[in-house]
Amino acid sequence: MVIPYIIKIILDLMENSAPMSVLLEFIYLTVALAVTAGIFRFFTRRTIIWTSRKIEYSLRSELFGHLLKLTPSFYHENRTGDIMARSTNDLEAVRMMVGPGIMHISNTFITLIVAIPLMLILSPTLTMYAMIPMALFPFIINRLSNQLYKRSVRIQEEFASLTSTAQENLSGIRVVRAYSQEDAEVENFQLRSNKYMGVNMDMARVQALFMPLVTAIAALLSLSILYFGGLEVIEKRISLGTLVAFFAYLSMMIWPLIAIGFVISIYQRGMASLGRINKILHTEPDVKREAAANFSQPMKGKVEFRNLSFGYNGKKILNNINLTIEPGQTIGLVGQTGSGKTTLVSLLSRLFPVADGSIFIDDVDINEWDLESLRAQIGVAPQEPFLFSDTISSNIGFGVDSIDQEKILTASRTAALDKDISDFPKGYETVVGERGITLSGGQKQRTAMARAIITEPSLLILDDAMSAVDTETEDQINHHIKEVLKNCTAIIISHRMSSVKDADQIVYLADAQIVEKGTHQELMAAGGKYAETYRRQLLERELEEA
Repeated sequence: MVIPYIIKIILDLMENSAPMSVLLEFIYLTVALAVTAGIFRFFTRRTIIWTSRKIEYSLRSELFGHLLKLTPSFYHENRTGDIMARSTNDLEAVRMMVGPGIMHISNTFITLIVAIPLMLILSPTLTMYAMIPMALFPFIINRLSNQLYKRSVRIQEEFASLTSTAQENLSGIRVVRAYSQEDAEVENFQLRSNKYMGVNMDMARVQALFMPLVTAIAALLSLSILYFGGLEVIEKRISLGTLVAFFAYLSMMIWPLIAIGFVISIYQRGMASLGRINKILHTEPDVKREAAANFSQPMKGKVEFRNLSFGYNGKKILNNINLTIEPGQTIGLVGQTGSGKTTLVSLLSRLFPVADGSIFIDDVDINEWDLESLRAQIGVAPQEPFLFSDTISSNIGFGVDSIDQEKILTASRTAALDKDISDFPKGYETVVGERGITLSGGQKQRTAMARAIITEPSLLILDDAMSAVDTETEDQINHHIKEVLKNCTAIIISHRMSSVKDADQIVYLADAQIVEKGTHQELMAAGGKYAETYRRQLLERELEEA
């Protein structure tokens, strides 16, 4: 910012025929200042861009960590593609705002603060002429910034919708192909893509209007200063050096003012994205780790439900459930589809909020248990297992701190998975693909079962974990798993009554409540719903074998 003033001095000295030695001193000073300015510009850009990347990294980590804490209800209400858009595109927009955005705003602010006083020193009259066209800037910026913000929000929303469509189609590619809906889905994607392009073009039109207006004002500014400044030089009220220096300062101000359009666009898009990210960060999980909930003893395995009732979205899922499971017992949980079996076992891991006094583990209210300790001692094999795009070995050992190959082999044998893996070229190092796409349904379920077994849980939950397994393999698993069940309390959910007939106690759920309870022999003697279902399934199996 000092260089234009030194140029004025040099021109004034030349006008007064100053000796070359004096001129060279100021010329060397100008070169030194220019080099220094270049060095500082480099470090400024490097520091601010580096900082913005660190902020992006920190925000991404915080967002991801928060997403992992949110309860299933959040994911029921929000599409995965929308969450992915906020974790990628929105984060980049925020980085641009806190990096290049702040850099340009700071540059504009400092330039105006320094340049205007120096221009007043050079010529108060020319400064007044320069300020009149500049007065148009606040009006234009205020009118257009609101339009840019509204369009930025729409752009981010349409991008999220586009991402969701792509994610759903790629995840469900088998269904799309099975129903020959490729062309229909391409057309649907093109419609959403066209809509996304439309809102971007709408934003581009506003930005395109902004730049010509700013450029026109800048040209008007330069012309006015050239005219009035020329008159001042002709009438000897200012020197030529003063006019040149004034123009240099004016040029320094014009570029930041022109860049305001770019900065405002970055800022408005960044604020819209930050709002969408904050919406996630400000979402409190329904279940969270409380400081007062610090009970974390090794679990013995006693489970008690006391008058438990639960529901969500206005629908009652469980009604007045009373059940006691002693340590080491195996409980079979059967019943109609939608009767609340999976919800009941999900409450044991506190995936949903539980009312005080409803569930006790080892005679301690579940809400008093440390959440991490509670979940670490419960092994779950769900009906619809999720496998990561990693090796079979890593998927089985997902729940343990260190992978012990011997334990992986034992868990695989228990889940009757070892023979299948021996047929794979790379064995346990076979990568299963996204969601385990390279495995069959039964193999995925057995991998999930091995994952639950290897953690050596105090409470094992098998949630219809053998629904995709043939009856012969199921018999093998039931034979092997007896050793595991000796050391823990187990809850086995199944639609096949044969899977639970050896349980210490069988519970039949219907219409959100327990309607039958007892051993296999007791329930068969009672001749209720369990006995009816068991006989029907036994007959179906005999017909299949015949």
